[in-house]
Amino acid sequence: MNPSQKPFRINIGFLINQPIGYSRVLPFEFNEMDMGDGLFLRAVNGSIDLIRTQDGLIARTDFRAEVESECSRCLKPFQNEIHSEFEEYFTFPYVEPSEDEIRVPEDGNIDFKPILHDYMLMELPINPVCQPDCRGLCAICGQNLNQAVCEHYQNREMGNIQNTNSQKERGKKIQQLKPLPPERKDHIESSVS
Repeated sequence: MNPSQKPFRINIGFLINQPIGYSRVLPFEFNEMDMGDGLFLRAVNGSIDLIRTQDGLIARTDFRAEVESECSRCLKPFQNEIHSEFEEYFTFPYVEPSEDEIRVPEDGNIDFKPILHDYMLMELPINPVCQPDCRGLCAICGQNLNQAVCEHYQNREMGNIQNTNSQKERGKKIQQLKPLPPERKDHIESSVS
């Protein structure tokens, strides 16, 4: 990998004269990385596997990172781990690419950063949660219910129990009612022509 300002810019010149099927795995690991557009990643690691094809190459990428997120339930900031695996197809400059392929630039350098950026954005959850059983905030006073239970939450829980009991009582009353008479079937006369 290129250790400069553009660590995901890879010169694929070493693949041009290799036989079809030749591959090289390029691992990477960074403590932190600014991917642009406010996407700041930590604990970035993974690999890019470059495989020579007849008309270019395939890049199989496995990418993991942590991104600062805010829980959609309790609003607490937390490190959210995201993971993406994908393949991209590249054609050499002398070959016309199909609609799902990218042309290798004339200088042989492919910058994977914009591609990684787009795939990582797709992996970000719409409503991230800090933990699956996060209880969120009280809708009345804003208390974080993961840390303590407020009086509103206790009252709501008691209300749910009372509602459940009253629903059971209504169910018993309905069962005690006499059954309704069967539906009356009206006969419709039809004329035969």
